[in-house]
Order: sequence, then structure tokens, then C-alpha cells
Amino acid sequence: MKTKESDEEQEKGRLAFWLDPTDIEFLANEWRKIPDDAPDQVKEAWGRIAFRASSALHKAGIKVEPKFPEDHEKYKI
Repeated sequence: MKTKESDEEQEKGRLAFWLDPTDIEFLANEWRKIPDDAPDQVKEAWGRIAFRASSALHKAGIKVEPKFPEDHEKYKI
């Protein structure tokens, strides 16, 4: 079913990307593993992905507890 919202998203060049809530939760939390010395472009991209993932879960009424990684769980560059 097409909605005004989906039309607006398509106009922005965005695509539907259907994932299970657990996969979306993974994306919402994974950005916290990006190291501080990662390039700004990487941090900004993951920030956008995490924000949209969190927003999708919120809009669906799914509460998620944020997961904060230990230092040894973070990615290394």
C-alpha cells in the first residue's frame, strides 16, 4: 500500500529495506562499536543508520534497551 510517506521517501531516493526487528535492533546498537578514531564519514553514516533503525523500532512500538559495548567489543582500525 502506497502512502504519502512512502512516496516522499522514494522521492528522496530511499528504498524499502525490510528486516526483522532483531536485525534492526542490531543496526541500532552496532554503531556504538565504531572506534573514536574512525573517519568522520564512517561515524556519520553509522549515526544515520542507527537513528533510522531506532526510529523504525519506535514507530513500530518496539522498546529496545540500548547496548553499550565494552572496549574489547569495539571495532579496531
